[in-house]
Amino acid sequence: MSAYLIIEINPTAAEGWGRYEVGALQVAARHGGEPLARDTAPLGIERTDEPAIGVVMRFPDKQAVRDYFDDPAYVPLRELRHASARASALVIED
Repeated sequence: MSAYLIIEINPTAAEGWGRYEVGALQVAARHGGEPLARDTAPLGIERTDEPAIGVVMRFPDKQAVRDYFDDPAYVPLRELRHASARASALVIED
Protein backbone atom coordinates (compact mmCIF):
# COMPACT_ATOMS: atom_id res chain seq x y z
CA MET A 1 0.00 0.00 0.00
CA SER A 2 1.40 3.42 -0.94
CA ALA A 3 1.33 6.28 1.53
CA TYR A 4 0.79 9.88 0.45
CA LEU A 5 2.32 12.78 2.35
CA ILE A 6 0.18 15.89 1.85
CA ILE A 7 1.91 19.09 2.94
CA GLU A 8 0.60 22.65 3.28
CA ILE A 9 3.28 25.34 3.47
CA ASN A 10 3.43 29.06 4.11
CA PRO A 11 7.08 30.12 3.71
CA THR A 12 8.24 32.99 5.90
CA ALA A 13 11.87 33.15 4.65
CA ALA A 14 12.32 32.37 0.95
CA GLU A 15 16.05 31.60 1.02
CA GLY A 16 15.77 29.17 3.94
CA TRP A 17 12.72 27.54 2.41
CA GLY A 18 14.56 26.98 -0.87
CA ARG A 19 17.43 25.24 0.93
CA TYR A 20 14.94 23.14 2.88
CA GLU A 21 13.15 21.94 -0.26
CA VAL A 22 16.35 20.76 -1.94
CA GLY A 23 17.62 18.91 1.13
CA ALA A 24 14.24 17.43 2.07
CA LEU A 25 13.74 15.94 -1.39
CA GLN A 26 17.17 14.29 -1.21
CA VAL A 27 16.42 12.69 2.17
CA ALA A 28 12.90 11.67 1.09
CA ALA A 29 14.28 9.90 -1.98
CA ARG A 30 16.41 7.68 0.30
CA HIS A 31 13.16 6.46 1.85
CA GLY A 32 11.35 5.91 -1.45
CA GLY A 33 9.71 9.34 -1.43
CA GLU A 34 8.63 10.59 -4.83
CA PRO A 35 7.17 14.06 -5.43
CA LEU A 36 3.89 13.85 -7.35
CA ALA A 37 2.60 17.43 -7.27
CA ARG A 38 3.65 20.92 -6.16
CA ASP A 39 1.23 23.81 -6.51
CA THR A 40 1.94 27.45 -5.66
CA ALA A 41 -1.75 28.33 -5.97
CA PRO A 42 -3.62 25.52 -4.18
CA LEU A 43 -7.40 25.77 -3.99
CA GLY A 44 -8.74 25.67 -0.44
CA ILE A 45 -12.29 24.44 -0.05
CA GLU A 46 -14.37 24.99 3.09
CA ARG A 47 -11.51 26.59 5.01
CA THR A 48 -10.56 30.05 6.15
CA ASP A 49 -6.85 30.02 5.32
CA GLU A 50 -4.96 29.37 2.08
CA PRO A 51 -1.54 27.72 2.08
CA ALA A 52 0.97 29.32 -0.30
CA ILE A 53 2.27 25.93 -1.46
CA GLY A 54 0.72 22.47 -1.56
CA VAL A 55 2.83 19.34 -2.04
CA VAL A 56 1.93 15.67 -2.50
CA MET A 57 4.59 12.96 -2.21
CA ARG A 58 4.23 9.19 -2.52
CA PHE A 59 6.13 6.78 -0.26
CA PRO A 60 6.08 2.97 -0.19
CA ASP A 61 4.09 2.96 3.09
CA LYS A 62 3.47 4.93 6.29
CA GLN A 63 6.58 3.50 7.92
CA ALA A 64 8.72 4.94 5.11
CA VAL A 65 7.25 8.38 5.84
CA ARG A 66 8.02 7.96 9.55
CA ASP A 67 11.57 6.82 8.68
CA TYR A 68 12.00 9.94 6.53
CA PHE A 69 10.96 12.26 9.36
CA ASP A 70 13.11 10.31 11.86
CA ASP A 71 16.21 10.23 9.61
CA PRO A 72 19.16 11.93 11.38
CA ALA A 73 19.91 13.78 8.13
CA TYR A 74 16.45 15.35 8.37
CA VAL A 75 17.02 16.88 11.84
CA PRO A 76 18.81 20.04 10.59
CA LEU A 77 16.29 20.30 7.76
CA ARG A 78 13.41 20.19 10.26
CA GLU A 79 15.04 23.06 12.16
CA LEU A 80 15.43 24.99 8.90
CA ARG A 81 11.76 24.33 8.06
CA HIS A 82 10.64 25.60 11.45
CA ALA A 83 12.74 28.74 10.97
CA SER A 84 11.57 29.47 7.43
CA ALA A 85 7.93 28.33 7.13
CA ARG A 86 4.70 27.36 8.78
CA ALA A 87 3.74 23.91 7.56
CA SER A 88 1.45 21.03 8.35
CA ALA A 89 1.26 17.51 6.97
CA LEU A 90 -1.07 14.56 6.71
CA VAL A 91 -0.31 10.99 5.66
CA ILE A 92 -2.90 8.74 4.07
CA GLU A 93 -2.64 5.26 2.56
CA ASP A 94 -4.44 3.84 -0.42
